[in-house]
Amino acid sequence: MSKASPQVDRSPSAVFITLVLDMTWRLAIVILVPVIGGYELDKALKTTPTITILGFVVAMAGMAFILWKTLQVANRQPVPKLTAAQKRAVQRQYEEDDD
Repeated sequence: MSKASPQVDRSPSAVFITLVLDMTWRLAIVILVPVIGGYELDKALKTTPTITILGFVVAMAGMAFILWKTLQVANRQPVPKLTAAQKRAVQRQYEEDDD
């Protein structure tokens, strides 16, 4: 029997930092492995720069996929609700910015 994990309320900034750190290491792997791998294969096979360029293209596709997945997770986060006082403060700021 599995226990349901308790719902933990995390601040929006904590969620943002978690998403950024997660995306950072994923991007590092998805970019560095194909580019460095392509470069090393080019050196070994003496096909410079064919496989390096192919690795770069694969890295770009991987980067787009990682960014898309991270945006999907970010878009599923709940939007914090403002109190009446916060709404008035935002409205006042908008009015000051318009002047």
